[in-house]
Amino acid sequence: MTGLIVAMSGGKSALAQNAQLSTSMRRMVGSGLLVAVGYIDPGNWATDIAGGSGFGYGLLSVVIASALLALGFQVLVSRLALATGQDLATLTARHLSPRMAKAAWLAGEAAILATALAELVGGAIALRLLFGLPLLGGVAVTGVGTFAVLALTRGNADRHERVIAVLLAIVAASFVFLLFKANPAWTEVAQGVARTGGALRDPQGFLIALGILGATLMPHNLYLHSGSLAERARSLPADARDIAMRVARNDTALSLGVAMLINAAIMIVAAASLSGPGLIVSSLDDAHAAIGHTLGAGAAIIFAVALYAAGQSSTITGVLAGRILSRGFQAGRNWSDRRRALVTRLIAGAAAAGLLGYSGGQDPDGLLVLSQVILSLALPFALAPLVLLACRKSIMGRHALRGAWAWAAIAATVGIIALDGYLLADTLL
Repeated sequence: MTGLIVAMSGGKSALAQNAQLSTSMRRMVGSGLLVAVGYIDPGNWATDIAGGSGFGYGLLSVVIASALLALGFQVLVSRLALATGQDLATLTARHLSPRMAKAAWLAGEAAILATALAELVGGAIALRLLFGLPLLGGVAVTGVGTFAVLALTRGNADRHERVIAVLLAIVAASFVFLLFKANPAWTEVAQGVARTGGALRDPQGFLIALGILGATLMPHNLYLHSGSLAERARSLPADARDIAMRVARNDTALSLGVAMLINAAIMIVAAASLSGPGLIVSSLDDAHAAIGHTLGAGAAIIFAVALYAAGQSSTITGVLAGRILSRGFQAGRNWSDRRRALVTRLIAGAAAAGLLGYSGGQDPDGLLVLSQVILSLALPFALAPLVLLACRKSIMGRHALRGAWAWAAIAATVGIIALDGYLLADTLL
């Protein structure tokens, strides 16, 4: 796959003549995989299932549009990292005002904690569905699982990518199986995409669509992607950066394309097996029970295994993003991955235990919704610095964003902030 991505990116003759350059280009592949798992975490599952069960295939185009929008910003942050050899956090701290940099750092840390909360709760739900573990026990076991993976990878980026690739493959294979079992009518899928307008005119459908958008764009994934590529790009000669940008773009497009297909599959399975007149399945437990009833016990087990794998993979990337934040903003930069993971899991675990105890463990999915609200709040503090930095010629040189592309990035950022603000207001008011 690495060879295919490099070959698709051009510069074949230059790479053939320079073995060192060819090796450097191959190292550009893999960072897209790290961020792809962020688009299939339990928060995404909750919104995709609610959309599919309540509105059939009507919101499938929202899943696709959100993924394309996320792809645009991820390609932009990869361009920033490769043009400068620095990650988004470092550039924000260095070139923007101290007040904006501090706000970006705090928002990024809040996003990582929110994601950790969602993954711990999502993993706990999966373990309860599989083994009947109580939610608090499941939170603890999921946290221990994160440390086991970190111990296995030992801080090695290639090992991280291999473990995440395995977890992503489990999720993908699970939904291929569930799609086969659900056996959707593909003509109805196509007709449903054409009825997107009707779903969006429904107030509940519009809110779910905003939730899908909020769950797709995760601010800490922007830091993770830029940091991963910046580390690999520092030794690149200036004349190789154009090829590197194409390799990173194609790697990102392929990885996020897989994530988009998984999200689409979640919604299609929900629409094919859980939908009905006026029915909104907002609980992962309800979705698991309904899948077991309509598709069989084996399908329900596959669903729970995929949920756990998705949560665990996203938790790992959250730890890696935290490392980049700490280094870039000069806050706790000497912390090891294990120490950061411990502190993050302790805070998120304490929050999960407190909120689950307060609710009597009756609404764990509500914590997933809470995590998406926090991500929505944090998102502008990553997007605004990204677009500001990418448009500065003094930073990006000839790779600076100009003309229609710059205005498109600005318009998309303003639009996302406005929609996230609407979602937040509706959630809190």
